[in-house]
Amino acid sequence: MKKTLSVVLTSAMALSMFSSLAFAKTSADFTDLKDLDAATQAKFDAMISAGIFDGVSDTTFGLKDEMNRAQFAKVAALIMGLDVNKDLQTSTFSDVSVTDAANGYALPYIEALKTAGVTDGYAEGQYNPAGKVTKEQLATFLVRVLGQDAAAKGKTGTDTTVSDWAQGYVALALELKLLSNGTDGTFGGMTNATRDLLVSGAYEAKQQYVPAGKVSVTDAKATGVQQVTVNFNKPIDTAKATLALTKGTADIATTVKFADDKKSAVLTLTDVKVSEGSYTATLSGLDAAGVDKTTATFTAENEKVSKLSFVNASDHIAKSAKVIVKIKAENQYGENASINGGSYTAYVSGATQPLTRNEDTGLLELTLNTSANQSEIDVVPVNVFLTNSSVSVQKTFKVGTEPYVTKVELGTVKYPTGKTALSSTGDVAEIGITRYDQYGDVIPETAIPTNRTDYNSIITPYSFEALKLVTGDYDTVKISLDKAVEKAGDYTVTIYVGSASATATVKAESSKVANKVEFDSFSGVLAHGDTNKYIPIIAYDANGNKLSAQDIADQAAAKRFSLSISGATAATGNNGNDAIVQSGEHKGQIKLDSIDASANSVVFMNLGIYSANVQNNAQQSFTIQEARKPETIVLDGDKPAQKALAGATSTVKWFVKDQYGEKLDKMIADYDGDYKVLVTVTGSTYADFTGLGSTNLTQATDKTYDFTATHLEDFNSKDLKFTALTAGTAKVEAKLIQNPGATNESTLKTIDSSMEVVANNTDLTYSLKPVSDLYATLDSGVVAAGEKLMTPASEWVFNGSLGRKVEIIAKNTSGDEVAIPAGRVVSAASSDQNVAQIAQDGGDVVVIGNKAGKATITVVYTLADGSAKDETIDVNVKTDQVVTAVITADGNNDITTPTVGTTTVDAYKLLPNLKIVDNYGVEYTDAELVRYADLLGIQYVVTDVKGSGTVTVNADRTITVSAGVTEFNIKAISNGKQVTTFVN
Repeated sequence: MKKTLSVVLTSAMALSMFSSLAFAKTSADFTDLKDLDAATQAKFDAMISAGIFDGVSDTTFGLKDEMNRAQFAKVAALIMGLDVNKDLQTSTFSDVSVTDAANGYALPYIEALKTAGVTDGYAEGQYNPAGKVTKEQLATFLVRVLGQDAAAKGKTGTDTTVSDWAQGYVALALELKLLSNGTDGTFGGMTNATRDLLVSGAYEAKQQYVPAGKVSVTDAKATGVQQVTVNFNKPIDTAKATLALTKGTADIATTVKFADDKKSAVLTLTDVKVSEGSYTATLSGLDAAGVDKTTATFTAENEKVSKLSFVNASDHIAKSAKVIVKIKAENQYGENASINGGSYTAYVSGATQPLTRNEDTGLLELTLNTSANQSEIDVVPVNVFLTNSSVSVQKTFKVGTEPYVTKVELGTVKYPTGKTALSSTGDVAEIGITRYDQYGDVIPETAIPTNRTDYNSIITPYSFEALKLVTGDYDTVKISLDKAVEKAGDYTVTIYVGSASATATVKAESSKVANKVEFDSFSGVLAHGDTNKYIPIIAYDANGNKLSAQDIADQAAAKRFSLSISGATAATGNNGNDAIVQSGEHKGQIKLDSIDASANSVVFMNLGIYSANVQNNAQQSFTIQEARKPETIVLDGDKPAQKALAGATSTVKWFVKDQYGEKLDKMIADYDGDYKVLVTVTGSTYADFTGLGSTNLTQATDKTYDFTATHLEDFNSKDLKFTALTAGTAKVEAKLIQNPGATNESTLKTIDSSMEVVANNTDLTYSLKPVSDLYATLDSGVVAAGEKLMTPASEWVFNGSLGRKVEIIAKNTSGDEVAIPAGRVVSAASSDQNVAQIAQDGGDVVVIGNKAGKATITVVYTLADGSAKDETIDVNVKTDQVVTAVITADGNNDITTPTVGTTTVDAYKLLPNLKIVDNYGVEYTDAELVRYADLLGIQYVVTDVKGSGTVTVNADRTITVSAGVTEFNIKAISNGKQVTTFVN
């Protein structure tokens, strides 16, 4: 006897798991399939609808019937897509006959299997169509279908219920999940296979099968009113593949979603519906050598309503002023039809009533008033039909009692855009709510008094009122994060309406809540009499993440911390939280207004978090040093010029340091008369200082300036500009004096700067300083037409920031730079005025960019000996938009009432040392911040105003501060960058 099953598959065999036949029946039509789970029913539906399986009768599938070899032949041939001649009347097997009442139907399928080399029969010249198929024979067939014959032969098994020859096939079938063991853990290979095993096994094999040959589009068809499904003969490379849909010559916009098995794709039309006509789906993007058929054409029809049905839960409807009857209108695709309510006619008790389509549910809604009907006596007949068609539905509803809420349903929780949880104070989660009456129908708004539909909530675990129910609308529950929660997690929100309730889970994050606090390292010195000192702190959330300065400030504003201080004065409000700075450069730090403790005593600080979930604190003590007093004077910035020609200008800047190495602007009152700085100019080569700009200085002699202890800030902040006169050597000197005018007067520090004024005939080498890249200012429209280059040059050219001044550098034979007088240029010219132009005012020249490009500037200038020299420099003009690269300012500004009382000032003046540097390296300060405010897009914002007054930002970028204001923050913003100053 030959082997029961002999299957020979080759890589060239065209295998299609599903026929293109369309059958009306599904698993729902067979009584013995109705109890299957949804996943298994889906597998049966696929095989039945493809025509691969029939039932054993009109109502019975024969789930547990044993299959015979005739049945197996039909399934195998259809699964493999073999060419079957259904008109064939004779067989090559002696025991297969078309007249066989039970198995004659299988003759063409048996012959197709033989022709394909799948089987050569059961015995010589016989097929044995009535013979049974065992489980191990089924396993072998399915494995060979997948082309895994060689792999199976390399496997072994120990299942004693399986024949030796089938051990490898069964082992691989189990591994590939084509079939499974029985409940006893064995396969039972020699038992006969039932029809359910053939269905599930064939379905699983289809999912894994990859046919040989090229990729082809097998078919496309409309599967929804805005949906087209395209099928392929094998999985495709979805990373490369693209699909397009056309109708005639018109492109149809779609979005594409490929199936997980990559054997099909759904195209969703984005702008229009599928309508009557011919469509073509085109596959592209794949390697041409691996693709055969790339298009599929199908004919579509306009959407039509195929069925109407009532979807109310009961034959009863409530007695109410507002009752909604719902009707489902299905289109030919089984979807809710998109046709609007005006296309339908509704007769209610013989009178027409309007219908509307609910765009959220897709259902038709008929609103009735049954308040005048008698409960449990009156009926309401409803007849709905698609106007001018035979599609209709009728039902008679009995009027019941007045509605009351018996059930509540909550929808999906929706978080703020881009979030998956409530994470920031003020975030709101929205949950849809639906109320049902005693008949299972939705209770619409105003159907019954609001006190019977209002909802309330319980939120667990208790969040200390961090999560709160806020006022929503009738159909929406809103849960707000009023303050950050201490611990991240899921919160159960139970919504009650009368005796009905429903729950939803709302997620909240705690990343911004401080659960641990520490003192950060403080590298400064606290000295007796100090004011405005800042102590840094660190805080962490429940997950150990370090909080930002803004987070700490927010937590202080929420009164999260507890702070006590001895030995220093600080804000004590809100349990010490007011002492934590809310903005500016010291945001999130503890501000000590003044250090009251005497030298060698201690400032003690206790900072903690005390709540139901957290008990944490940190302590810190600082030994107070002696009050600050001057100790030395140091140079601030670049060293001034050491050599100069007569008429040249140089600048020097110094500042006073205290005994702790910090700049000292002021001292305690006890020291006011104990120190001064005396600045002296000696030698006839120096003119008087200019640019001091202070009325608080006393000029003792023509060239001596006193800076008393109360005016050290003037000395520290001023650039002392001086001009050389005649040849010779002289110096400027600053002395720090203790006990001035007393018998014990002493000099603590002397610092000086000498400058030699050299003769005009000194051997010097001259050159022009390179000009950095320029903005195309003139062509940009930044400068008004009336302000463009004039003779004499307009004021903006020489006092603005957008031009580059031509600078001459002189060096002596030793390579030392020698300061020379300005205004030495005789003439200058541009090689291309379309690119760059020059403006000259006396002996000074400024280069201005016009249009993008490169040019050279030829400059003629005089030397010290009166001779002239010509030189060229390259300039590069660009059209890159001027944008802010860096913006800086001091973090604090202590001002006095007369400065702001009820006056208006330029906003930039409230941010000390406000400076913007653009992408060309140009610096903008002081009045330039007004002149170029529009160019740089400068904006000002005022926040956190305290006191009884107001602070107003005006349209012209001025600030009006009224009397009574004690402090506020002002922020300057430019090109997305910002800096904040705390104004006290």
